[in-house]
Amino acid sequence: MLTKCLRNVMIEALRREKEMRFLHSADLHIDRSFEGVHLLSEKVKTQLPAINQKIIRNLVDVALEKAVDFVLLAGDTFHQARPSLKVQHDFFAQLQRLGEAQIPVYMIFGNHDYYDPQRYWFAFPENVILFSSEEVQTVQGTTKNGETYAISGFSYQHPWITENKVTEFPARAAVDYHIGLYHGDQAGERYAPFSISEMKQKGYDYWGLGHIHVPKTLSEQPPILYPGTPQGKTKKEQATGVILADLTPQGPTIERLEIAEIAWQKQVVSLADVTASNAVLPAIIERLKSPRSRLLHLVLTDVQQLPPDWFPAAEKNEWLTYLNERLAQTEPLQVIYALEVEQANEDKIALAVSEDYMLQFLAMYESPEMFADRLSDLLQHPLIQRGITHESFQEEVLQQAKQLLKDDFQWEEQS
Repeated sequence: MLTKCLRNVMIEALRREKEMRFLHSADLHIDRSFEGVHLLSEKVKTQLPAINQKIIRNLVDVALEKAVDFVLLAGDTFHQARPSLKVQHDFFAQLQRLGEAQIPVYMIFGNHDYYDPQRYWFAFPENVILFSSEEVQTVQGTTKNGETYAISGFSYQHPWITENKVTEFPARAAVDYHIGLYHGDQAGERYAPFSISEMKQKGYDYWGLGHIHVPKTLSEQPPILYPGTPQGKTKKEQATGVILADLTPQGPTIERLEIAEIAWQKQVVSLADVTASNAVLPAIIERLKSPRSRLLHLVLTDVQQLPPDWFPAAEKNEWLTYLNERLAQTEPLQVIYALEVEQANEDKIALAVSEDYMLQFLAMYESPEMFADRLSDLLQHPLIQRGITHESFQEEVLQQAKQLLKDDFQWEEQS
């Protein structure tokens, strides 16, 4: 029995001897503002920017807690090509925490934060290894337990790279584990397009990707993974996180970890038990209580028993402003960025066309040229021009138009 126990201990020790653990993150965009969020309280306006700093802290906290051998940052750490002095200071301060724990950080630059050394007011901490060239570079290291590894990668020095960079990656090095760092889009033309089959041919043990903001697995053997952005900055970025990877001789173990400070969510609130107009707002506030911070698309349902004029459409922005002011007084943070009232079908106008037809019709206006053409007369006015230059204006208009059409009409189901 003792011999068997010793044998098991030795096997486990040998297994651990070749283990390597790291954290893979990408697309932090730590100086990017939250998009599509309006009518905020003054308190919330000061809280949202601070979330970016908390995300860096959360990432470092996880790396320390999980005792990783190193951290991979696969591009677009910054949203701006020239990040502000404060953003740089806060970021470097967190990386220094990893340095104190002797945890290296391997960092490439993407199409947003393409590398130029003149843009940084501070020297990167000594534990940060930069891939600063558009030529593929390889660095080698050894973990505290003696596992050897190589990491190959490149950085953008311009807003785009049209070449497939995989062909420039070297063959697998004579190490325990070899990792590829790559910021690109498999299907794109301007962001280092690549082939999964070519990546697999390199014989690497892991490919850490960046550029796509939602988690995505392109291959399991070997892992070729997008972790997604750690913190969603738009309503499209609801799935977020970082990857904790363990590489062993028996194969990889992949775990996706959530580190977001605030989540984009859709919440349906039933008003079935509310019959008076003056009871609606208190009911909404009570039913939005949550244990975590959220950016909410609020949908109100079961409103048939309320008076016909309980919610004048012209007062929607006033409602949003009031609700966000009240919610700002509670913890955790709750912010409503969209408000929708789901009407009963009998209150809608029936149309003998399908909803798909309506969506196809609106899709024509997703073309920037078509959209601008329809607004050409309106855009002649200089005040109007200044008011709608935000890049998300077209998307917001189309979303509101789609919602109005859904609220007011009953569309024929497809047969």
